[in-house]
Amino acid sequence: MDTLKSILLNLGIPEESISEDTLLQRDLQLDSVEAVEIALGLKRILGVSVKLESRQDMTLAQVCNQVEEAIAQNHPNHVTPTD
Repeated sequence: MDTLKSILLNLGIPEESISEDTLLQRDLQLDSVEAVEIALGLKRILGVSVKLESRQDMTLAQVCNQVEEAIAQNHPNHVTPTD
């Protein structure tokens, strides 16, 4: 969640708007370009690919779950910390 939060802060999202239940589109008003920027940031920092351009709105917790699943697939022996 910290990496995702850092990316969102770099996009100018206020810290008080960021929580696990925050929806990317409805709550943060992110457009497709910003979703791609988030996905690219996650790829650059964590080395994982996630799809955020879907029409279905996602919470930040769901994005984190996607990231954890991608890490597990790419690195089967990697243990992800639980918050």
